[in-house]
Amino acid sequence: MFIQTALAADPGGFLSQQREIPILTFLISALIVVVAFGIYKLLFYRQQEKELKAKVVELQNNLISSQKELEDMKKEKHRQLDPYSSPNTKSLFLCIDKNGDILSVNDYAREFFGYEENEMVGKNIVGTLVPAKDSHGQDLSNLIYRIQNNPRLYIDNENENICKDGRKVWISWTNRIIYDADGQPKEIRSVGFDITARKQMEEELRQMTVVDPITGVLNRRKFLEDGAKEMKRARRYKRELSVLLMTIDRFEALSSEHGTAFGDEAIRVAVTACQNSIRDSDYLGRLADIEFAILLPETPLDGAKIVAERIRDEVMRSDLMVDNVKIAVTTSISIASKTDQDDTIDSVLLRAFNALRSAKERQNNIAIADFPA
Repeated sequence: MFIQTALAADPGGFLSQQREIPILTFLISALIVVVAFGIYKLLFYRQQEKELKAKVVELQNNLISSQKELEDMKKEKHRQLDPYSSPNTKSLFLCIDKNGDILSVNDYAREFFGYEENEMVGKNIVGTLVPAKDSHGQDLSNLIYRIQNNPRLYIDNENENICKDGRKVWISWTNRIIYDADGQPKEIRSVGFDITARKQMEEELRQMTVVDPITGVLNRRKFLEDGAKEMKRARRYKRELSVLLMTIDRFEALSSEHGTAFGDEAIRVAVTACQNSIRDSDYLGRLADIEFAILLPETPLDGAKIVAERIRDEVMRSDLMVDNVKIAVTTSISIASKTDQDDTIDSVLLRAFNALRSAKERQNNIAIADFPA
């Protein structure tokens, strides 16, 4: 009531004006506070945003750094395991293009084959590492072509290789073909291992099973095996085939008189005479101590007679010396040729054996032919 009375008694509005001033001040102060708070919040959020961006950048940098470290670790691990860069590997690594030109090679392979650094790159593998023909006569000139066209057959292969100094080695290769986007062969990557020692052992074992250790000619078993094959071929294609059977005359008597040195030299003379008188396609074998057989494919009886006389004459003219004593050595040879009635090589050899035994009952130093009825 007092206030109402005062306001009623204040016709000029003084009290009203005094009342509005604190309210306006309050409103202004509140507005300032709100604006200040808004500015604070804005600055706060901007600072947070800035810090957040900095944190994101830091995390990104850490991620990039971690990725780089991981890549470096992978590269280092790969370098340690990569045969091309590892100095401790004992494997041969080779990469060639579709034409057979060497693209890259690891240090071990380069040193193994005897080349200087980068000396092999750009050269064709045929003529550099692979001979056109190996020691067994196998044609290797088109080896790259065969690998590309028959990849499954050449996943693993063994072949003779050559070093820079001409030394021959045997390598077991595992090959992988790399194709381009069109599916065409682009590269051949090969891993190889030296198997020369194994091959030498295999050859020694083979020699022991097929070669007479004293004379170096075929042993009895191998001669008969090869003779059976040639006999089948001659019968199938109706080809000529002849056999010589040779023995050294008076061998036991001369050995008793001059000792074992005579026997060794007499056998050497007889074998040398045979080897000098036959072709590469003929077969020479030792059937018994002093009994040798020669198989002559594609040779009729008349041609075999010429060979027999050549052998007999060379042995007879040989100068065999034992303890400064010259000893005359002679041989007796029988010849038999395949007939339509002969089914096996044994039947031809049997006729030659009978002819030789019959001839030696009468004389030595003779070449006689069996004439079947």
